[in-house]
Amino acid sequence: MIRVRLPEAEPVVIAGVSDWLTSHPGITIAEDSSADVVVAVEGLVDGIFFDSLGETARRIGAVVVLALDNMPDDALDAAARAGVVSVLPRATMDRDRLVSAVIEAPRLVEDLGEALDEVRATVHPLAVLDKRDVELLSLVADGWDSREIAAKVSLSHRTVVNRVQAVVRKCGARNRVEAVAQVARAGLV
Repeated sequence: MIRVRLPEAEPVVIAGVSDWLTSHPGITIAEDSSADVVVAVEGLVDGIFFDSLGETARRIGAVVVLALDNMPDDALDAAARAGVVSVLPRATMDRDRLVSAVIEAPRLVEDLGEALDEVRATVHPLAVLDKRDVELLSLVADGWDSREIAAKVSLSHRTVVNRVQAVVRKCGARNRVEAVAQVARAGLV
C-alpha cells in the first residue's frame, strides 16, 4: 500500500486528486505525518515553494510527485533537492497518469540509486581527490616527511599525518608509496 500525503492546496484540487488516487486499491491518503509519496499540484512555483516541499518530504521520508502549470528552467535543481522524482503537466494530467506516477515514484528512487551506484563503480578512485589531497601526495612524492609538509602547508603535524592516511584510503592504496605511484601514473603529480 502506497501512502500519499497531499500538502495544502485549493480544497477542490485536493478533493479531486484524493478521489483519483483512492480509486486505486494500492493507494491510500496518509492522515498522519508519514507517507511514501507527496503529491503536490501547483500553478507556477519558485525556490521558496521547493524549499518548503523538500523540508516536508524529508521530514516524512517521502519522494515527491509534482503536477505543475509551469516551472522555470532554473528551478530544476531546486526540484531535485526537494525530492521530486516525477513532474506532470497539470493541463494534461488525468487520473491514470497521476496514479501511474505515484505507483512508479518509489521505484524511480531505487532505480536512481542503482544508477548512481553503477556510476560510482566506474569512476576512477582518484577522481575523489581534492586539490589539497594532490598537494599533500605531491610533497610526499618529492620526499618530504610529515613534519616538513606540516610546516610547508601551515597545518599541524598530526593533521598532516591524518590527511595523508585519509588520502591513502581514498586511493584504495595500502600505503603512501602505493598512493603516490597511483597519482603519478594518473599524471596528477
